Amino acid sequence: MEKKVIKFISEISKKEITLTVDERLNKIDERKVAPEKLAKANEALKGVKLPR
Repeated sequence: MEKKVIKFISEISKKEITLTVDERLNKIDERKVAPEKLAKANEALKGVKLPR
């Protein structure tokens, strides 16, 4: 597993924050994934009525 751990002190809470980033996510080609996700979102929103 390729994981990167980042630790820093939060300015708001003054506590240590730990972020774990999976480096495998950098290999995703967003130009291929984005149109598929957009199509799924549009399909899910089809027929939704917004209040006026």
